[in-house]
Amino acid sequence: MVVPEFRGFPFTVSGTDRFYVLAGKKRYLDFSGSAMTTGYDFLSKSDLVSPVSTLVFKSVWNERLTRKLRYISKMENVVYCTSGTEACETMLSRYATPIFALENAYHGKGYLTYRASNGVGIDPKNCIIHLKVPRNITEEKSAASYNDDIVRKASKHFDINGSTLIMELVQSDGGVNALSDAFIKSLVSISTEHSMHLAVDEVYTGMGRSGELLLSKKRHMKPEMVCIGKGMAAGLPLSAVMYDGDWNISYNGAFGMQSGNMLCSRLALKTIAGLNNKRLAFVRNSGKAIIKRLSAINNEKILSVRGIGFMIGVELSENKKPLTEYAYKVRSELLRSGVVCSLVGASNNTLKITPPPYIDAGTLEKGIGKIAEVLGE
Repeated sequence: MVVPEFRGFPFTVSGTDRFYVLAGKKRYLDFSGSAMTTGYDFLSKSDLVSPVSTLVFKSVWNERLTRKLRYISKMENVVYCTSGTEACETMLSRYATPIFALENAYHGKGYLTYRASNGVGIDPKNCIIHLKVPRNITEEKSAASYNDDIVRKASKHFDINGSTLIMELVQSDGGVNALSDAFIKSLVSISTEHSMHLAVDEVYTGMGRSGELLLSKKRHMKPEMVCIGKGMAAGLPLSAVMYDGDWNISYNGAFGMQSGNMLCSRLALKTIAGLNNKRLAFVRNSGKAIIKRLSAINNEKILSVRGIGFMIGVELSENKKPLTEYAYKVRSELLRSGVVCSLVGASNNTLKITPPPYIDAGTLEKGIGKIAEVLGE
């Protein structure tokens, strides 16, 4: 069961300074992921156009954004929402149940997303089947075998042809678990064999955090639906589902009054423009260097350091037991050092390091240096 760690911090934010949050006279470098793609203070006065509703009016900025997202995804259509949860909920509501999801996933707190995010095995009441995810490469064959078996069992309960299979390519709140190419291929094979509608949740991996605009493109996948979150609009309430095929969506492709409004659309275009090849390469290369550096730390409580780009997890464990209290101690030590990170995983024992992709090299080094110091470098 995934229980994302949203326990509050012992301070109240009074302002921001690019990659920092301010609390009185103190500054905290925000590696929690809340700074989204750009960091803070990204808006300028010229960006502040009116949030004209796309539900009612077509706007030039939203039309430009739609063309941009079609180009990035190579998909036919775009529908707009206001959050990652809404985008995933929209994907899962497109077709009838059952829904296939992965253990340790987190897609949101909506009706369908919450049920798809939490559970094991076959859930006949909610018509959801949870597939196993290997914890490491040695478990991949057994996980694939388990999944083939549970799909066969599910087919006795439901008509699974035409169902939806949703996945994160990196399970962020599940513990920063990056799915391997081989395991992704096994999931795609399941979806193909049973004519499933393949949906990829790129709320975390999309728009730069993975070092790619869309990680699914890098993995050479061809899903029917892909969703992205408010990271594309510097944290403003905007998300989208890019999709192929027919879908009866009225009102200019917006699911709500402010979904894809003119202000958020303009900011998304500005945000995406900064995610050029140089910036994405910086994220990829820096992520590899960070993982290498933290992996070299001599701390017996570090079970593994893993991830991709600026989605990095440090799992803290001892004798195969999760060190939840130690993880909170590390988080508190980081706070005293001026760095904010969050904890993820079923036991909240994985330190998640999520710098904003727009961060400069000097500030990144300062933050990673403090993390390395607290972990024992």
